[in-house]
Amino acid sequence: MPKVKPQLKTIQDFQEEAQIRLIKLLDLCQSLPGLARLRRTKPWVVHLKIVGRATIQQLNQDYRGKSYPTDVLSFSAPDPFPSLGVLGELVIGLPVLKAQAKRLGHSASAELDVLLVHGLLHLLGFDHELGPSEAKVMGRWETRLLKHWGRLESRDLGLIDRSQSGNKRV
Repeated sequence: MPKVKPQLKTIQDFQEEAQIRLIKLLDLCQSLPGLARLRRTKPWVVHLKIVGRATIQQLNQDYRGKSYPTDVLSFSAPDPFPSLGVLGELVIGLPVLKAQAKRLGHSASAELDVLLVHGLLHLLGFDHELGPSEAKVMGRWETRLLKHWGRLESRDLGLIDRSQSGNKRV
């Protein structure tokens, strides 16, 4: 009889599942030459925290000046930590993750994967907010990683393609 995955419901459930997925994603990224060359260091470490609405909204206000809850925030580690393999921290807002998944018609687990990929790309130095060409590059990596990781279904898109901040790609 096949194992049935338990439903992710609580912040703790998501925290535990996200940690497992993040480790697999880090392994994948370190194996890809185009990404591995960005950080030639020891094995990568990313700290991860799943939080509620009030916390993600306060962090978004404090660090980005935006007074609404967001899906994922990335905090790059200061020097010398990246040379030791520590890339930084990701903070994911669980209520926004769940709302986006529901709106897009896919599972919260699928949305978690999209947010992990997006946040990790920021920690690797990609930034779609720097302009259309940067957004296109980051969007291509988002799609490539999600497909390579087996996390992208035909109807799903990464965050950049959803927002079209990289303009529509052909």
